[in-house]
Amino acid sequence: MEEKRILSIITPTYNRAKLLHRCYDSLVIQSCKEFEWIIVDDGSSDNTEEVIKGFSGADNSFPIIYIKKKNGGKHTALNEAHKYISGDYVLTLDSDDILTDNAVEIVLKEWVKWENNKQVGIVTFLKGTDSNHPCAYVPEERTPVDIIKCKRICVSTCDCCEVIRTDLFKQFPFPVFEEEKFMGETVLWYRVSYTHKCVYINEVIYICEYLEDGLTKSGRILRINSPRGGMINSELVMDKRNDLLQRVKNGLLYVCYGFFAGMKPLDIVRNSKKYRLLKVVCLVPGYFLFLRWKKQYS
Repeated sequence: MEEKRILSIITPTYNRAKLLHRCYDSLVIQSCKEFEWIIVDDGSSDNTEEVIKGFSGADNSFPIIYIKKKNGGKHTALNEAHKYISGDYVLTLDSDDILTDNAVEIVLKEWVKWENNKQVGIVTFLKGTDSNHPCAYVPEERTPVDIIKCKRICVSTCDCCEVIRTDLFKQFPFPVFEEEKFMGETVLWYRVSYTHKCVYINEVIYICEYLEDGLTKSGRILRINSPRGGMINSELVMDKRNDLLQRVKNGLLYVCYGFFAGMKPLDIVRNSKKYRLLKVVCLVPGYFLFLRWKKQYS
């Protein structure tokens, strides 16, 4: 008898009690129920816990795991989920988004093709405003590619829907800095990309709606307020396997975030041993970028 593969769907949430029913309803109608739903409540002050208890009390055909923690940001909520995951693959579903009714079936069907190829660490699907309007596409469809060399063709600010092997998700927890509550998920994707390949599937399985108070809308301010996380992300993109334009852009961002972190110029360069020459080159223009953003976002 063939062993079943299970998908772990993780939903970090913070004060989204009024929206969680949309997530839940999209899971109830899934054509394949071989998944678990892990909700990590990142210190909500609304009635999120009561709402989840209502979901758990229903006659569901999938397990619901609810975890409540002190507020620390989405990345810390994803870290908290590690010890509760029993699935083979992980998909992150934001609390204000939904999955298409056959998303789990599609994910598991595609992963069957790649599960024995240990070079493949991520199978990436598309997000869209609806199932017929993707926010991005990639040319290398259904081909194992180096993630950092495969450019998404985005038609908006939206990203894609990555489904990662559970062992890799756990292998690369997000770094945590005291008093910082934001770190982009690209920190995970880039770290995996240097050791594994990705397969892109040009099919929408994830429907997104970006709220005015959501992470995407306020992304730059969040990064400025969590500058050490921004430095980590930028340094990952400064890798020599990326093209020069990307490396220089992220060198500028690295320096800029360093100044927002209150670091002195020499400390910014010496913060790690990687790419020190590039950091030196970017010091002056990065400082002017810092002054500009400081004025713009103060």
